[in-house]
Amino acid sequence: MQRILYNIATIVVVFIILSACGTRKNSNASKQEVPVEINIKSDNNSRIAFVNLDIYRFRLLDELRGFQSVYLTLADENETPEIVVDITIDNFILWPKDERTSRQVFRRNIQTGTNSAGKPVYETVSASVDITQTQIRSSARFIARITFKASTPPVVFERSFSPNYQYNNISTSNIQGDIRALDPRLISAGAFNMEPTEEEFLLALSNQELTRRISTEIRKHYQ
Repeated sequence: MQRILYNIATIVVVFIILSACGTRKNSNASKQEVPVEINIKSDNNSRIAFVNLDIYRFRLLDELRGFQSVYLTLADENETPEIVVDITIDNFILWPKDERTSRQVFRRNIQTGTNSAGKPVYETVSASVDITQTQIRSSARFIARITFKASTPPVVFERSFSPNYQYNNISTSNIQGDIRALDPRLISAGAFNMEPTEEEFLLALSNQELTRRISTEIRKHYQ
């Protein structure tokens, strides 16, 4: 049952993303298209081998498109880009998962009916549950270089960023007793949460400051 619900949720999310992309494309139809080349490299970083850089590049581009007066597109092989974004990723680290499980008991007074005088009658119910807290820390160092090739002479911006990001999740299991004693939000905690992939960690780190700063520099250039 849980797997079926997860598949339904996935289909809904994909549909929403596709609808949003279609809407965004229509809303940007009147904007000037600016071809961008995004180059990503990393030296001696074993974690990058687990990252799908094509997915990361497209999601990075999607982040950069926000609030622009122009519409950024990835330059084709035979197309001369107006903007070249070079990103070097050093020291991309994912720390080992930290999981801590504790057994907790919850009690709640619930109305079970009314007495002969019409007043509510309450009963105390209880339930115990295993609560697991999961944390995964990550960090990286980005060196970003933006070259606006259409300018004469070309304008160059370069800066390094060293963000940190921590994934936190709470999940429940092994519920015993009267489930009515638990908050519904606690019952569903972590039901559909999947741990981020390497590229999702990398994107979360990028969004700390890197993408915002690159997007700002591009926006300033085309004002």
